[in-house]
Amino acid sequence: MPAFARYLLPALLAGLLASPAAAQLDSTRRATVVRAGPDNRFPQVARLSNATNLHVHGCLANRIWCDIQAGRTRGWVRLQDLTQTSRLRNPATMTFSVAEYWDAHYRTRSWFASRDRWLDWESPGFTPPAAR
Repeated sequence: MPAFARYLLPALLAGLLASPAAAQLDSTRRATVVRAGPDNRFPQVARLSNATNLHVHGCLANRIWCDIQAGRTRGWVRLQDLTQTSRLRNPATMTFSVAEYWDAHYRTRSWFASRDRWLDWESPGFTPPAAR
């Protein structure tokens, strides 16, 4: 066996064995609604059942809402609806922009047409557009 193979093969095997630990997922701790933004007023993207595996991309600085992905579903859920793990005790901090987030993830959704009416969602007196 060539010398490089003696060292390369164990390194490759170690990398393969370590990858499931690195790819661990978080999960829901109860059935929850995924929203198109970090507020209950945003449109519903999907419903996830209890113990649904998902990836948490990060949470807002106030640690109330987190950006998640479960399969092909991308959106926002409340941190309290996620099983608390060591990763979620100190999640990456994210910001949210309706324009950027919706452009990246929701162009095919029926409510995307009202995108511009959601841009001021944090303004006092904001009223969400009527659902279609």
